[in-house]
Amino acid sequence: MGFFKNIWDGLLSLLAAIATFVVFGLPIWATHRAITYGIVPAWVYLAVVGLVFIGGNLGLAFLRKALDGVAPLRDRKRR
Repeated sequence: MGFFKNIWDGLLSLLAAIATFVVFGLPIWATHRAITYGIVPAWVYLAVVGLVFIGGNLGLAFLRKALDGVAPLRDRKRR
C-alpha cells in the first residue's frame, strides 16, 4: 500500500508543480507582451524577475517532492 501512496503523492506534487508554473507563467508572459508593445515601461521587468524567481523556486520544490514521492503539503523528512 505504501508504494501506491508514494506514487499518488508524487503525482499530486507533479500537478502542484504544473499548476505553479501556469499560475506564475501567465502573468510573466502577459507582462512581457505588455512591455514589448509599449503599454508599460521597461522597468516593469524588475517585477518579472521577481515572479520568475519566486515561481521557479516554488515549482522546483514541488518537482523535487514529486521525485521523492512526497505529497505537496507534507514535509520531505517524514521517511
